[in-house]
Amino acid sequence: MKQLRALQIFGIITSIGAYFMLAIGAIVSATESGKGCGNTWPFCHGKLIPESLPMETVIEYSHRIVSGVDGLLILILTVWSWMAFKENKRVKVLGFLSLFFVVFQGVLGALTVVFEGTFAKNFSLALHFGFSLISFASVILLTVYLFQLSNPEKKNGLMDMRNTPLAKWLWGLAAYTYIVVYTGALVRHSEATMGCGYSFPLCGPTVFPGFSSLAEIHLLHRYFAFLLFFLVLGTLIFILKKHRDRKDLVRGGWLAFLLITLQALSGAIIVWTGGKLMAELLHTTIISGFFAVLSYMCMQIGLPWSKKTHLPDVSTEVGQTS
Repeated sequence: MKQLRALQIFGIITSIGAYFMLAIGAIVSATESGKGCGNTWPFCHGKLIPESLPMETVIEYSHRIVSGVDGLLILILTVWSWMAFKENKRVKVLGFLSLFFVVFQGVLGALTVVFEGTFAKNFSLALHFGFSLISFASVILLTVYLFQLSNPEKKNGLMDMRNTPLAKWLWGLAAYTYIVVYTGALVRHSEATMGCGYSFPLCGPTVFPGFSSLAEIHLLHRYFAFLLFFLVLGTLIFILKKHRDRKDLVRGGWLAFLLITLQALSGAIIVWTGGKLMAELLHTTIISGFFAVLSYMCMQIGLPWSKKTHLPDVSTEVGQTS
């Protein structure tokens, strides 16, 4: 049990590090500091300590350092969890996702730096944030699951809802959320944040979304985001009506609705403030939390394609950490 407690604490530390990796990445984009270290990676201007330190260099190099440190923390957390719970498939999967996507986003980030002007297109940069978000959510879920292992009776008492319409809906909603996140990252990297000027929720004379202008790119994200808001609201209403006995899903539904509401408000604040840095950072923080909550609900309800009729017994796993 002492090892499990240590793992839980380390998971919290790693989760905080994963958030800082996302946040500083958002600052890099908002301040257009991506070229602060030139076209060299992993060092800055080809040196461990660059000779000059303008603000864009400090921001970009800080992002690389934080990403490297958190990548190491994720590696330690993953290997440690695998060793402590050798037979637990969920620990293996969550650890793998955490590690794989933090490495993958790092490689993609390196390619966008080294091959600036060719590979570093707006679509690729948007994917970079998306992969970081998956890694962040996976670390959060792994940490949450480690805490659940401390109280296996509570987990084992949940009603099995895998392979149900709600399970399929939640996983589909998570996938759609990822698409919305991608369109938001595309807005940022296309420099379309103020594509609609200071107009919200309308976009001036632009009505139809697309990719031919900054206004169309921005409007595309708004349409996707507005739909997400109503989908989350509908999900909450359905859970309250049909599955009020699942307290974990009820709490998750309420939290998801609160966060998506705040996300919409923070999006409006970005427009009204002309794309201020703190507004951008708030927007990134809220959507990261929202995606993590939605991922938690997916984990709680299980895989929609699973044909098993019982939930896995986690009580047998706790003894491995004694």
